[in-house]
Amino acid sequence: MVRVTSLTERRHGSSPSNNSNNVATSRSLTRRHGVVEGGRSGGGLWSRQSLALLGAGILVGYVVLPVLLVEMDIEKAMQGLPKLEKQSVKANPYPIAESSNPYLRADQRTLETTIAKITTEAEKRLLEDRDVLSKQSLPTSTTPYVMKTAYLPDHHRKKILVTGGSGFVGSHLVDKLMMEGHEVIVVDNFFTGQKKNIAHWLHHPNFSLIVHDVTEPIQLEVDQIYHLACPASPPHYQYNPVKTIKTSVMGTLNMLGLAKRVHARILLSSTSEIYGDPEVSPQPESYWGHVNTIGPRACYDEGKRVAETMMYSYQKQNGLDIRVARIFNTFGPRMHPNDGRVVSNFIIEALQNKDMTIYGDGKQTRSFQYVSDLVDGLHALMNNDYTQPVNLGNPSEWTIAEFAEHVQALTKSSSQIIKLPKSTDDPQQRRPDIQTAKRELDWEPKVSVDEGLKKTIEYFAAVLKEAGEIIPTGPGAAKPEA
Repeated sequence: MVRVTSLTERRHGSSPSNNSNNVATSRSLTRRHGVVEGGRSGGGLWSRQSLALLGAGILVGYVVLPVLLVEMDIEKAMQGLPKLEKQSVKANPYPIAESSNPYLRADQRTLETTIAKITTEAEKRLLEDRDVLSKQSLPTSTTPYVMKTAYLPDHHRKKILVTGGSGFVGSHLVDKLMMEGHEVIVVDNFFTGQKKNIAHWLHHPNFSLIVHDVTEPIQLEVDQIYHLACPASPPHYQYNPVKTIKTSVMGTLNMLGLAKRVHARILLSSTSEIYGDPEVSPQPESYWGHVNTIGPRACYDEGKRVAETMMYSYQKQNGLDIRVARIFNTFGPRMHPNDGRVVSNFIIEALQNKDMTIYGDGKQTRSFQYVSDLVDGLHALMNNDYTQPVNLGNPSEWTIAEFAEHVQALTKSSSQIIKLPKSTDDPQQRRPDIQTAKRELDWEPKVSVDEGLKKTIEYFAAVLKEAGEIIPTGPGAAKPEA
């Protein structure tokens, strides 16, 4: 009997007789590799060997190989370090990759040499500029001239604190101390002081500025303390009378505590206002004064009187090295244009051809000293052995009406001089007796009122040019304008 073979059987080379054997063999192989029919596995889709190989590949590819590459880079960098150390200072820090073209190599080397030369010259110029800046001030719009600083060896150079150092008088004192070569620390809260007054020293290595209110304690190491911090013009110190008292009392107390701790000499800038509306003229240091303790000016007058009392109490109880300067009316560049004082108001009004205002009949008198004379007096007192109060002022006495006319003439102003009601408790006369300063300090004013006024008028003309317009401050309490 003839058997017909199916197409499938012929294609696979199988026959019915060996089908059973093929199936058996297939099942045997399947069980051997852990795979069952239908593609399901009792141990998963991958064998143990496959998973192990896969894990090893991941470990090598993502962990071992990157670590090796990093180590190779570090090794190359370490090999390059000795070469960097041996390089000349003049070597170009940004070399250009050398071209593979031999005709371009010479040009590249020339370019690298030029860059290295320019870099070296720039570094040299930078060092020279830094050296120059450590020996002088920088000109600014407020201080448009250069001041040279002396070099002092360490055993002669002092660390000097100036409270209120960004104010009118304080900034000029800072100039003198910096030019002498000392290290100067300015502490100021900028209530009436202005940063532009000391901007020309901000770059200097001997100068430091600390924005701080003296009514709060401060810890510093200094040799001398010039305690000038306190609003000095009537409108400003009347604006916040309680704060004015705190500044005079608590501020002085904190500075005395600092001086005691570091054994520093301290100078208090007191005022002629402690004499009040005097019944004696000129006023000597022995005059006890005539002061209204509850008037609008008392916050300043009495605050300074208490400050003086504390100075001498610390001297008697703790042996503190103290100095007290009683400062009379002072004027000059860097006066606050809105401080409401006679000199600044008259000049600002005259330069703008506005009415020049006199409060009262104009017969009250004042004595005006130029700021450089005052600074010389403060410096002389600090570095002298005299410990009693000293008047610092110009005995030249003017009536307010005479002074207004003089400013009007110097400015060639078309302003009209007008008179308004008198201010409360405004002193009727003010003239210092400076015999003590002459005898003990060998000091007296050198700059005439005329010479000082010309410099001050020039300064305020520049301020007006920049500001456009300035509205003078009246006699009442007023917050300082920026």
